[in-house]
Amino acid sequence: MTGSAPALKPAPHITSPWRNLRQGILHVFLGFMAIVALFPFVWMVFASFKPFKELVQSKALLPINWTTENYTEILTRVNFEVAVANSIYSAVTVTVITLLTSSALGFIFAKYRFWGKEYLFILLLSTMMVPFAVVLVPLYITIGDLNLVNKLWGFIITGLWSTFGVFLMRQFMEVIPYEYLDAARIDGASEWRIFFTIIIPLSTSPMAALGIFAFLANWDSFLWPLVVLNTPDKQTLPLLLAGLRSIYWARYDMWSAGSVMTTVPIILVYAFASKYFIRGMALTGIKG
Repeated sequence: MTGSAPALKPAPHITSPWRNLRQGILHVFLGFMAIVALFPFVWMVFASFKPFKELVQSKALLPINWTTENYTEILTRVNFEVAVANSIYSAVTVTVITLLTSSALGFIFAKYRFWGKEYLFILLLSTMMVPFAVVLVPLYITIGDLNLVNKLWGFIITGLWSTFGVFLMRQFMEVIPYEYLDAARIDGASEWRIFFTIIIPLSTSPMAALGIFAFLANWDSFLWPLVVLNTPDKQTLPLLLAGLRSIYWARYDMWSAGSVMTTVPIILVYAFASKYFIRGMALTGIKG
């Protein structure tokens, strides 16, 4: 009778003490950098709950006398609701349309063959190197000719497409197999149906990453809305916060409260979409 051979046990993983030391130092360094990055935001949150006198005199991080009067004063005196509504409307509109235009152009540059495609794509990417200040005046003249000055759509229309978004979507869509598209065409699917039923569902991760970029860029935009929007009923949140300086000169408690109210929506958007953002950025780097 022959006995069965004893099962081979995997060799134990041997970790070098120096490797553990390097990992420990790296984690300590990263933790320190995370604290440095988060500390201004934490200070801003606690400062927004302090009375002005305590904020300028006390060096303690936590408030001694907690108050919500800063938030109440902003909400009741600074036309805050209108600015929030304008920011949400413009940011959501720009994000949705940017996703559609960028994914459509990315699909064309990735999966269609036509003369001059690479040169046209290089020309498109070259626009990313042009500073916005260079095109500010001609852009304002164009918006004036369209009768969109001091209108939200005068601010929105300039963000309806994104060169970076086209590049991001093209990088991802180039790795989608052509066999999927050929099989759909054989079954009689139109190009629009291929785009909406195959390309879009396969591109949800990079679209989530692009959506976060587009939303943040529009939400934080200051220079262009400052030029285009003139009246308080058209202001966005960055313009409102800039106006706090003239209304509440050196009122750092009010500035902190306004900054918190502006930052929280961005944090919520990223918190819900962070998983797709990281996955999208990883997938778009598969092929350069």
